Amino acid sequence: MVRVSKVQVQSLTSKRWRGFPQQLRRAVNPNSLQFRLTVSIAGLFALGLTSVALWTSWKMQKILISSHKQNIVDIGDRITDDIVLYRQMDEMFTVQESVQKAINNRSGRNLLLWVNDSQGRLVATSANLARPTWQRFPSPSTLATTFQDSVLPKVYQVQNRDFVACHSPLMVSNQPLGTLFVTQDITEDQRKFIASVQTLVVASSVAIVLISLALAWYVRRSLRPLCQMGLMTKTISPDDLGQRQVELHNAPSEIQELAETFNLMLSRLSAAWREQQHATERQRQFVSNVSHELRTPLTIVRGYLQSIQRRGDNLTEIQREALEISTAEADLTIHLLQDLLCLARADDGYMPYHLETLILNDVAAEVVGMAERFNHRQILLEPESDLIPVFADADRLQQVLVNLVENAIHYSDPTAPVTIKLKQKEASAIIQVCDRGDGIPLKQQSRIFERFYRLDEARARSNGGVGLGLSLVKTFTEGMGGNVSVLSQQGEGSTFTVTLPVAPELTL
Repeated sequence: MVRVSKVQVQSLTSKRWRGFPQQLRRAVNPNSLQFRLTVSIAGLFALGLTSVALWTSWKMQKILISSHKQNIVDIGDRITDDIVLYRQMDEMFTVQESVQKAINNRSGRNLLLWVNDSQGRLVATSANLARPTWQRFPSPSTLATTFQDSVLPKVYQVQNRDFVACHSPLMVSNQPLGTLFVTQDITEDQRKFIASVQTLVVASSVAIVLISLALAWYVRRSLRPLCQMGLMTKTISPDDLGQRQVELHNAPSEIQELAETFNLMLSRLSAAWREQQHATERQRQFVSNVSHELRTPLTIVRGYLQSIQRRGDNLTEIQREALEISTAEADLTIHLLQDLLCLARADDGYMPYHLETLILNDVAAEVVGMAERFNHRQILLEPESDLIPVFADADRLQQVLVNLVENAIHYSDPTAPVTIKLKQKEASAIIQVCDRGDGIPLKQQSRIFERFYRLDEARARSNGGVGLGLSLVKTFTEGMGGNVSVLSQQGEGSTFTVTLPVAPELTL
């Protein structure tokens, strides 16, 4: 039993690395399992990481804004306590002086406080209003108009800077002193937050790329046993189906089970293949033996029939007709046996081909003359040039043309001509036999070269055909290094194309 070893797999794998660009194209193939798994898992991971990053950024901004809002609310609440405290410490302070001192004490570089009276006039403001940072912004009165709806802390944007502001009545000992405005510039904090978010985005992107590469490597490594199975199966031929066994080491259990199932399938295929080969061989041997044994007595019978026909001057009309039918049937049977013997020899590899340089025009003209003489049909020969060389066996080529012409005659209207076109294209000689018959259905075009296959049983039987003509055409054509194909459309006829090589010395 031949086993595909790990060394053989490594050798095949090393050869694959030589075609790395091809592997790269295969890796990015949208239809490959590796590409789909990598993209799916990386996409899910990217979606999850992006969602977490967005939620974290939104939550951090909410916390930052809430802390600033809570800060200015606390400052507003403490201003009243500070005013009362300053009055108690020194009764010489007036209410306005106490307010000013409390405001100055609570103000900061980014924090501005001021008090407006009931008429909207500025009563007191923190000392940092004179700093350049606040000088470029509108006056407190103008800002008060902007922030007048901010009873609760709210974020505003003034001159491309962000502020958190609110206002509340200022009461000391149940005596209203005006309205207290508190605003804090949070632009720097916002910029730092945006910078943090950008850093998070960059870090997330890098993480997604790195994890995608790691996933691609891991998926490729996980699917390597399947690739190894593909490489192993490429070395299996029909002759050694039963000797091949796929072995995978360190593969997942599912792939191991797949390999075992594959080996079982190979064993069954091998058994079926051997049985089919034996049956085919027995059939070929039987056909060959029967054809050989029947051809001699049938030839003798035909000779006696022809002799009786020549000397039977005293035969009745019915007897003459019976002799003619018997002779025709004997000729048909002998011709069938000859075809079967040719196919049997070709199957066994004993069909001789005497390849030589021929002029295709001459061979085709001879076949056209014979066909017109025996079938009384119009056959048109249309060569593209006067001399078309072909490298073939004269007898086999003539038989190919005869079978194709007879096939066209049998399956086309008696009044329609059959056309034979000859042309040369580079190193190939091309023969096209065209008829104007009913055409061949598409689903049957792939089977017309099979042995004993006939499109129309009734017509084929009446014309003496048994379904071997096209099979012989295919066998002889391929034996001479060529090929045959058909192009047909129902209602418009069929065109059989035979391609044969030109003589080697003429293709240089």
